[in-house]
Amino acid sequence: MSSVVFQLTAGRAGRQPPDGMPLVAVQHAGGTSAAFRPWTAAAHARGFALFGTRTAKPTDPPERRSLRGRSRELAESLAALGRPYVLLGHSMGGALAAETVLQLRRHAPEALPALLVVCGTNPPQLRRPLPVPDGPDARARAVEFLRTVGGTPARVLQNPTMRELAVTMLLDDLAALRDHVWDGSPVTTPTAVYAGRTDPVAPPEAVARWAEIAAPVTARVFDGGHFFPHERTAEVLDAIRLDLDGRRPAATAALPRQTGRTSQR
Repeated sequence: MSSVVFQLTAGRAGRQPPDGMPLVAVQHAGGTSAAFRPWTAAAHARGFALFGTRTAKPTDPPERRSLRGRSRELAESLAALGRPYVLLGHSMGGALAAETVLQLRRHAPEALPALLVVCGTNPPQLRRPLPVPDGPDARARAVEFLRTVGGTPARVLQNPTMRELAVTMLLDDLAALRDHVWDGSPVTTPTAVYAGRTDPVAPPEAVARWAEIAAPVTARVFDGGHFFPHERTAEVLDAIRLDLDGRRPAATAALPRQTGRTSQR
């Protein structure tokens, strides 16, 4: 099986950056690894080599599109890295990253990440409504969601063919998330949970509840909405560096309420 993990560069023709600790980033529902490409230089400046992950395609078999199937493939690829790494997931990517950690703990515990970073993701025991409900008007609702929540380039929404593909990918990803059943296993890998202060999809008070199923946990709030990791990239990377280096407070069950851009610094 080919790897679903690959190193990102600053551009399609860009040079590979020097080696660093792999930071493997898993994208949001409907997104691709291209969302993280602008992170490359900032990640390198903090000692990370940025890696993306393969996007599930609508033409993939159902098992490969399911969250558990994706997590198995990702776990196999991460085990093949052969060196310490950080695993980051944004939105649905956070759910996939957490499920991947469970897969690694069962089948390749020596390959667990040094740090799991979950951004803008509701914990699996909290069954919050998905942003686009299933139903006959799901495609129209998906277009409206893509327009209002951010993260989708205007050129994609203005092009009928690209917009249709984006909607299909979003609905497929949300279906995988809707159908996934968490088995109740705790996450025992060191975990950092990050929330956007004004995120309507995964609000800080919901993200805080990762502390119920994961330990040890560091919690931070950043200015911004659901796509705060891409709006506050430098701050997020600084926080990852701090949490990875162990300069963090004791585990907490509630996200902090400081007024600065990044809390618990």
